[in-house]
Amino acid sequence: MVDEFEEFIRGRALAEEIIKRYKTGERNFTGIKLKHTTISDTCFMDVDFSRVNLQECLLKVAYLVNASFTYANLEWTSFSASLINGNLSNANLRGSSLKSTRLIGVDLTSTDLSGADLRETKLIGCNLRNANLTGIRTTEGTIFCDTIMPDGRIETNSPKVVNAQELLKRYADGERDFRDIILHRVDLSGVNLRSINLCGAYFSHVNLQGAILEGDDLSAHFICCDMRDSQLICPDIDYRGKAPKLICSDLRRANLRWFEWCGSEFIGNNFQEAEGISDGSGEGFAFIHNTTWISGEFVAGPTLGLQPLNFRDIDPSSF
Repeated sequence: MVDEFEEFIRGRALAEEIIKRYKTGERNFTGIKLKHTTISDTCFMDVDFSRVNLQECLLKVAYLVNASFTYANLEWTSFSASLINGNLSNANLRGSSLKSTRLIGVDLTSTDLSGADLRETKLIGCNLRNANLTGIRTTEGTIFCDTIMPDGRIETNSPKVVNAQELLKRYADGERDFRDIILHRVDLSGVNLRSINLCGAYFSHVNLQGAILEGDDLSAHFICCDMRDSQLICPDIDYRGKAPKLICSDLRRANLRWFEWCGSEFIGNNFQEAEGISDGSGEGFAFIHNTTWISGEFVAGPTLGLQPLNFRDIDPSSF
């Protein structure tokens, strides 16, 4: 029992050390051994966890972006994260829990997912070629969108996945509630969509250049999208919690009128010459990481900021 307790204390200390090292700019954590503990933070980006042993860990991270877990041991590990453009090829995820996670553009080739929990999981643009899916747990809410399956076929299995033509037709027919829809690699450049509800929607690699999106709830995820010269407009005065999540997207010269600062997440974006972003003088903070700001200044972060050009290093875990 003492040995187990000492192992727990050692693991927790190492997890805290990894977070601190990450915030000072370190990205290479290959080969670490960390079992039976929790890694909790807002975002890990461009990290290399190849060949790590994270067996029976809890990865409680809001975003894992461009992260590599090749040949890692993640058996019985529980993820609570959005994995974006990650590499988990040849990893051991036997019995792991990916329940309700979002996997977008993740390479899972030759990965062992036998017995994994994929209930309510979204797999968008993923690659499962030669993966072992024996005994996985799924539900009707498990979504495969443009995902390569182990036998090489491409699977899309949900009515929530729509293409540009279907979206525009339904909009032209008077529909405005598009909550929880998924769009992947479609062209919506120049569209004018007003009074639209995008709560919980996912836009992945979508061309929205010059588009106008206006509505009382635009709390969609925009991931790797071209949003140059676009307009995101929320006329509702009470827009807390209704702001979009912007990850690795190009928002140069975008008009973000009304844009909520408090609670916003700016991860890997380019905001050069964008307009309308609040100066953050109100209550609360925005999480900023690897983002080019309006002026062209690059903010490596991770940081929370009050003023666009006056950033403060505050522990993102308190965000």
